[in-house]
Amino acid sequence: TAPPMAPARRTRLPDRVWAPALVAGALAVAFAAALLVRAGGDASLLVHAAPPWSSEADARGSLTVQPDVEDGFDGQFFYRLGVAPWSTEDEVGGVTFDLPSLRNARWGYGALAFAASGGDPDLVPWALLGLNVATATAIGAVGGALARTSGRHAAWGLLFALWPGFAYSLSLDTSELVASVFVLGGLLALRRGRWPIAAALLTAAVLTRDTTAVVPVGVAAAGALAWWSARRRDEAPATSAAAGSVGQLLAGVVPLVAFVGWQLLQRERFGSLPVTSSGDNNLSAPFAGLVDQLGELLPPSGGEDAFRLLSIAGLVALLAGAAWCWRTTGAPWAERLAWLPAVAVVVVLNAYLWSGATAFMRAGTEAGLLSTALVLADTRHRRLLPLVGLGLAGLWLLTAVAQLTKLG
Repeated sequence: TAPPMAPARRTRLPDRVWAPALVAGALAVAFAAALLVRAGGDASLLVHAAPPWSSEADARGSLTVQPDVEDGFDGQFFYRLGVAPWSTEDEVGGVTFDLPSLRNARWGYGALAFAASGGDPDLVPWALLGLNVATATAIGAVGGALARTSGRHAAWGLLFALWPGFAYSLSLDTSELVASVFVLGGLLALRRGRWPIAAALLTAAVLTRDTTAVVPVGVAAAGALAWWSARRRDEAPATSAAAGSVGQLLAGVVPLVAFVGWQLLQRERFGSLPVTSSGDNNLSAPFAGLVDQLGELLPPSGGEDAFRLLSIAGLVALLAGAAWCWRTTGAPWAERLAWLPAVAVVVVLNAYLWSGATAFMRAGTEAGLLSTALVLADTRHRRLLPLVGLGLAGLWLLTAVAQLTKLG
């Protein structure tokens, strides 16, 4: 008779942060490679330089300026920052800022591209893409660490890297990935009680993307509440709880002070305050923009409308899931309080931003990441996390495919 067969071993993903980092990096590399194949190997096509802000006659030979105005996007402004991050000239490398003060306030991504390219303008398009691939990988690692501190398997940290807005960042050379790795790194440092590191990372975030300021607002609020609670209990300042609350307060206040100073510096350099320079173009009464667009989308008249409606549904469902978990989640109060202004940003987006998934999925990045963190740390509603995972993965894939078909 044949000997009994040994029981099959169950293969499990390692509960290590490198596992989600490896998957996130592989996805980013595969998507970037597909984008480059679609672009004929021309990384500068991802910059999406086009008139009226980019001039083919004045651009360097390494930058492809597309002929149609509709092909232009924000990547051309990050490219300009990557070519000359400190310049106040009207035109640099064939690119003119539409809103100089606002674009220079979002400085970090372009400045890192300048450093990564070694100051060579011809390498800036590759540096922009490379930074986004690298930070997508880093988000997988940091997300894995956040998952483990939430009592989850590290593999769940991949959900942070699957935020659908990041597919736009990779294909349009925008700053959400770079800013988000600073935000998530800051949140991880806060969970580990490393206040100076958290302050430094959150400062880097607000110098890269202004909407990330909602996170230090929540951190400062949580620190202030903890400090006030410690005072009411008459705890001595030397106790760990009181000292921790002060550290957390400073971890939020320092980035906010840096943010205000940076805004004032741009007003001095360019004559207007960045945070107010585009408010009229982006904001409306709460829910007014969303309601306006839903009126136009229902019923959808084609594939693009259906995709936009699906993206809206995905974003709203994630925010609703996080709201359901808000009171029961084990996420720190800093993340719960930061979630409130992050969602408020989404609520007041105007009809123009809701008219394209490219805009509202990027604008909702902070709300999406914080919502993921809240759901990840909630152990009461066990069925919610797999649903969130399936939704994010499916929508990321659909967004990536949509971007590939659009690239000319």
